Amino acid sequence: MLAFLLHFLLGLAGSVAIFAVFFRLSSARSTSAPFGLIFFALACGVLAVYLSPWATPAALLAYFAVSLKEYRDDQRYAQKPNPASDSDTGGT
Repeated sequence: MLAFLLHFLLGLAGSVAIFAVFFRLSSARSTSAPFGLIFFALACGVLAVYLSPWATPAALLAYFAVSLKEYRDDQRYAQKPNPASDSDTGGT
């Protein structure tokens, strides 16, 4: 039970920190409560008990990698010109 609680708290703290960092880097100004992080923390606790204690850092690393990819994709998309807003295309 102690291992589950420890990894639950580590998973929750780590995922909230990752979420907070990438939320601050994004252009979003408001968000709803990320309840999915509770399920992430539960998964970390269960995986640590039944699979390996190293599952928590691996899951946090995977969450960080996905968040970084989404951030880079958003940055790349923001830098591309939008042809639909171009007034020379003749669209109405």
